[in-house]
Amino acid sequence: MTDENTSAVNVVKAALGSRDYSRAAALVTMLRLHWFIRLRWVFLVVALVVLAIERLALPEVRRPLFGLTVVLAVLAAVNLGWMAFSHLLFRRFREQASDGPQRYVELFANAQVAVDLLLLTCILRFTGGAENPMAIFYLFHMVIVALLLQRWQAILNGVWALLLYATLVIGEWQRWLTPHYEFLPQCPVNLHSEPEYVFASLVVVACGIFGSLYFTLQVAKRLQKREQSLREANEALRKSQIAIQELQTRRSRFMQTAAHQLKSPLAVIQTLTELIRGDVVPPEEIHPTCDKIVQRCRDGIGQVTELLTLARVQEADPSRHQHSEADVRAVISTICERFSLVAKEKNVELNCHLPESGDLRINIDPQDLGDCAGNLIENAIKYTPGPGSVTVTISTESASDGAEEVSMTVTDTGIGIAPDILVSKDGTPGHAPVFDAFRRGNNALTAGIPGTGLGLSIVREILEQAGGRIRVSSRPNEGSTFTITFPIHEGSPSGSSIRNTRAGEIVLETETSEHEATSTGQTSSD
Repeated sequence: MTDENTSAVNVVKAALGSRDYSRAAALVTMLRLHWFIRLRWVFLVVALVVLAIERLALPEVRRPLFGLTVVLAVLAAVNLGWMAFSHLLFRRFREQASDGPQRYVELFANAQVAVDLLLLTCILRFTGGAENPMAIFYLFHMVIVALLLQRWQAILNGVWALLLYATLVIGEWQRWLTPHYEFLPQCPVNLHSEPEYVFASLVVVACGIFGSLYFTLQVAKRLQKREQSLREANEALRKSQIAIQELQTRRSRFMQTAAHQLKSPLAVIQTLTELIRGDVVPPEEIHPTCDKIVQRCRDGIGQVTELLTLARVQEADPSRHQHSEADVRAVISTICERFSLVAKEKNVELNCHLPESGDLRINIDPQDLGDCAGNLIENAIKYTPGPGSVTVTISTESASDGAEEVSMTVTDTGIGIAPDILVSKDGTPGHAPVFDAFRRGNNALTAGIPGTGLGLSIVREILEQAGGRIRVSSRPNEGSTFTITFPIHEGSPSGSSIRNTRAGEIVLETETSEHEATSTGQTSSD
């Protein structure tokens, strides 16, 4: 299809809607290529050749040449008009993009078919009327309109064709149209004057017209559904291809960053070890140096552990959450108990507020829920200098659609999150750098707080897979609040409202910039 055809198809697609895209595309292409017009020229040539052969081979046959000539001349004149209008219509297609000539495309096609049916009836009138079997050409037109035009337009054309044929045969029967011209003058018959034959021919033609419309429309409907499914599958494949390419790019960048992050502690360990082995370190500094080596080893092990956790979550099947169930109260209680000693050593007060009753089961893998909540609580304690406080609150609420949800809010009085990593530079919702792997704020680096920068990446990955949401609110040097929300378990995986996709809703809220954004992310098949 040429560029002009493509642009015309796009305009008609917008005008007719995606539901009739295939018909719009076929209609515009056929009109653009003058398909109907070429068929008429072929028919004119064939008709003239047949008349000439008949005149030479059967001189005794006397056709009404004047009437046929007038009809064929009108057909030629009309065809020239259609050709001129077609060029004008598609020239305006290139000049106007909306509410212009595209609304005339279907009208143009309907007008051509209606005039063709009228001229076909006139040809039948001069070549035998009801006795002429060329009435079958009505059916050809019905197949064309059923495939190219909308259902109601095809039915109207069918009614018009039947009305024309009924006028012809009844007019000859009642002698409104005289004289009658024989189809085969050498074999004269008077079937046109027999009421039984007239009635039978009307019934047969009517059944043929509406039968062909019905079956063609049904076939076209099924083909449209198949084509729509193929288009959706093709679009899904295209999006999946883009997602895979982005994933490969992210994975490559992630591997480079991970290698660099792991190289740093190993390089320090190697350097300090060589200093000790070379007797460069004084005896009194050996133990402090060994402590640094041990700390670097712990940092490296921590990074490897979180890398393995992130890899496990990313490689797992997201649909596993639909068939899993976790008790939020039990999981969060265990995590709070595990981090209570760490918080006490930092002089940070850890408060956990858990409801004593109520159903707090959600469809999520318990280990993933523990990793998600554990990272949030660990970060809150880590980035809160003592004396300070971290508060974990579990609550239930109703979503906008009426579904019950369970939320966990982690609030701290720590150093907060720098605004530059809460909101992306281009303002794209849901793409905050704070969720990028190995991304840490300048305030955390300045404070010398150790960390891998992988915790929030793990949190987001779990939330996206389990259909959860996260809200972040932070002020530098005043603290941060993270709220994660999950749909409450509804009793069976089939009835769960958790989405079986890799998409999640991320809501970012920064009080410093008064910015709020929402993103649904990308969706891909599991």
